[in-house]
Amino acid sequence: MKAQKTLIIAGKGGVGKTTIAVNMAVLWAQEQWQVGLLDADIHSPNIPRMLGIHPQGAEGLVEGIEPASPMKGLKVVSLALFLHNQDISITWRGPIKHGVIKQFISDAHWGELDCLIVDLPPGTGDEAMSAVHFLKGVIGALIITTPQALSLLEARRTATFFRQHHVPIIGLVENMVDFVCPHCEKPLAPFGEGGGEKVAEDLNIPFVGRIPIDPGAAACADNGEPFIISLPQSIIAGTVRDIGRRCQTLMEQRGRLTLVTQLVYKG
Repeated sequence: MKAQKTLIIAGKGGVGKTTIAVNMAVLWAQEQWQVGLLDADIHSPNIPRMLGIHPQGAEGLVEGIEPASPMKGLKVVSLALFLHNQDISITWRGPIKHGVIKQFISDAHWGELDCLIVDLPPGTGDEAMSAVHFLKGVIGALIITTPQALSLLEARRTATFFRQHHVPIIGLVENMVDFVCPHCEKPLAPFGEGGGEKVAEDLNIPFVGRIPIDPGAAACADNGEPFIISLPQSIIAGTVRDIGRRCQTLMEQRGRLTLVTQLVYKG
């Protein structure tokens, strides 16, 4: 596999990392990019569900794994694709997870990609360490947070992790910022305001944008319909398009230093 750019998406649990990863992947595929989407969450792999993919077990090839392709230009690899029963609990320890991440990166038939998006599980544990270990020349990490204090604290920890592993951080996104009250039509911010921008300033990283709360987006995820497709005129879709364009620009800037992402290990 060769990917011109690799974007690692990380942050605290429940901040909307996977929703953002899925919709940005779909957005870039719509823009004629060849996009890979790697679900690195071994214990809670949800990307296929959010894309409307109904796994029947992954098709294993002699020389590797064939990714699912829910739309033109998008390839997806997730542990959920291997599960005939989606209620199965995955209770693997570190060494097994390390091997799975290696196989997903090196043995899947990704082909030539414009961008590989890696959706990490919460925190900075085995999956995160394995991903940064097996990817060389990573363009950057995008940290997702909400305005809540605990989420902001985890964003700082995540930034420290990436810097310790020499992964450039292209920016921070603040999700679930506010919504318009259906009764008074005033914007309400139930989780606070301004925290994400302050953290980005403290960490000296770009603040990429704020994403509003939209109940319709949650319904889209439950129905396996990315809101970029199902709600193209919504405020949240427009906001994610703007964030996607900023991420493209930031990755291009990084790409002047590191253009091609290759694997450290090949199967």
